[in-house]
Amino acid sequence: MNLLVVADAGLFPHAANRMAGVFFGNFLRRIRPALGRLVVVQPWPYLPWPLVRMPRFATFRKGPAHEWWAGIEVFRPDFLFAGARHLWPAARSACRAAWPLCDRLHRRYSFDLVLGIPLGPPAHLAQYVARQLGLCCIGWATGSDVHDYPKRSAGNFRFLRHVIRQCDLVLTASDDLRQTLCTWFPCAKHVRTFYRGIDLDGLRQEADRDSLRRRLGLDPGRTYLIMAGAVRARKGAGEFYETFRRLAPSHPGLAAIWVGAGPEAGALEARAAEDGLADRFRVTGRVPRPTVLDHLRTADLMVFPSHAEGLPNVVAEALGAGLPVVAADVGGVRELIRDGVTGLLVPPGDVDALAGAASRLLGDPDWARSLGRNGRRLVLEHFDAARNAETALTIFEGAAAGGAFDGPLPRAYGLAPGEGPLDRLVQSLEPT
Repeated sequence: MNLLVVADAGLFPHAANRMAGVFFGNFLRRIRPALGRLVVVQPWPYLPWPLVRMPRFATFRKGPAHEWWAGIEVFRPDFLFAGARHLWPAARSACRAAWPLCDRLHRRYSFDLVLGIPLGPPAHLAQYVARQLGLCCIGWATGSDVHDYPKRSAGNFRFLRHVIRQCDLVLTASDDLRQTLCTWFPCAKHVRTFYRGIDLDGLRQEADRDSLRRRLGLDPGRTYLIMAGAVRARKGAGEFYETFRRLAPSHPGLAAIWVGAGPEAGALEARAAEDGLADRFRVTGRVPRPTVLDHLRTADLMVFPSHAEGLPNVVAEALGAGLPVVAADVGGVRELIRDGVTGLLVPPGDVDALAGAASRLLGDPDWARSLGRNGRRLVLEHFDAARNAETALTIFEGAAAGGAFDGPLPRAYGLAPGEGPLDRLVQSLEPT
């Protein structure tokens, strides 16, 4: 089978940011050996020359127009992006810019299926190309395409409905996204949940925490709260710091570290300095994914206060590293965290609840380790991208052959259609 993938500029690695879309990139790397040909078309938003030179637009600096990444051929045609409030003109611009390229690629490789991710202009381009070529199209919802785009304008809401109608199958990163789409759009009868999983290569071996901490410049004698990802308000930057600030007086050995970079980083470090906590609070800046995993493997507790999520990869990584997690109950988080089994859930935006739950786990290390073991088992069994790629290939081959999707699909490798991994884990933990 030959597969054409249309991906957003932020959902596949490129020269300016090799961490961009690394989870989806690693997933495609896993399925590539089983495919005859895999090509990625990554429409790139055109920015005028003066804007490209500004630091705030650094992540939009384009990679090569054509390159190979991990054996995958990548093309990046330019298109005029009208902004997140106006997806219709952006999608039409992407079609005008990329359709001739996609047509040439199809004549060269004869694709069997077109996959578009997320449900924005890339999915619209994917279904347009599929319709022109007489192929099946799969759209894939990731999170912000459902939680953010439709709220920006009524036109975006209609755009999302149109894309769902035109796709032959829509996959969602979490069951929460599926339920949201089915509630909003009666036409969403062909929306199914599939867990892509994460690359577990850096998480399978048990960590030597002391040596890792020394290599990372961390104090082996301290207890670390951790968060990872973009340091943004919507990721709970303020709530994370406030949770740490409230816990710091009663836990003198406690420190906090945010692995990542973002617009709120400077403000958090300034607050820590004002509160006399500068030596116990750190923002790393952007680091490679192996370094992210090393930080997770050496930490003691993840505090995840994000405001909205699809299925958060970093929570799956934390669980895979054996970390107990205190998380805001948003989006698909509860598909990874079962309260009292793999972590603790608290209401979104409730700093008191975050601090209280974190304090409970810090005060009971044995319980925290038990939650971490359960979470690690969950991820190793059901969120392994290498194994879930086999299930994805079955779905793709069925779609390319014109298969109907009347019932549920397997959410991950080894699960029956419609079966949830957390339910399977809880059943296995119950005494017989």
